[in-house]
Amino acid sequence: MVPFIIFGTRGVTFKKESGQFHCPNCGGGSDYVHKNVRRFFTLYFIPVIPLDSLGEYVECHACQGTYHVDILEYDPAASGVQVEALFMVAMKQVMIAMLLADGVIDDDEVKELKATFEDLAGVSVTEQDLREEIAAIQNEGSGAIEMVQHLAAGLNDKGKEMVITAAYQIAAADGHVDPSEQQLLEEIAVALELSQAHFLGIMSELQTTGISN
Repeated sequence: MVPFIIFGTRGVTFKKESGQFHCPNCGGGSDYVHKNVRRFFTLYFIPVIPLDSLGEYVECHACQGTYHVDILEYDPAASGVQVEALFMVAMKQVMIAMLLADGVIDDDEVKELKATFEDLAGVSVTEQDLREEIAAIQNEGSGAIEMVQHLAAGLNDKGKEMVITAAYQIAAADGHVDPSEQQLLEEIAVALELSQAHFLGIMSELQTTGISN
């Protein structure tokens, strides 16, 4: 019998450096870790050969929020620009992409999206800003999976869990998650490189606690 060989690829996260920075979420100086995510060829699920770099991010030790590395140069007094953690960006984009799956987002869905995001992220967002982001995603034509794949390398486990939670909230907004929505949630988890056990654990907690609008 020919031996069955299990191989594939996955992202592995490494620490590059650490220090202090101004965390937009914490509102002051916080310790950070600068991390790099590199793709590895795996044999029997063990990373053995390093391949290409998938991305890098800065993680706040206090709030666990992740940011693009240019956050290390961020000066809130000088820039006057509000910076969002990457998980907030990913949450909004995935929720919008899911709602756009049927081609249109109506006014009630915009309000639902706004309320869901604010509840999960703990920050406010204007309806105008949401509508501008919806229009941008419509023009780009990317779906939820493409959105997640683009941002996954900048998310830690907490951020990935928040993205799944946000996607679930939107899917369950009508009171139930149908099979096609469940399939999409599973595909999002794969794009985030979450293990099946991790994904099922998140879903079990969401369903047990009844997290839905």
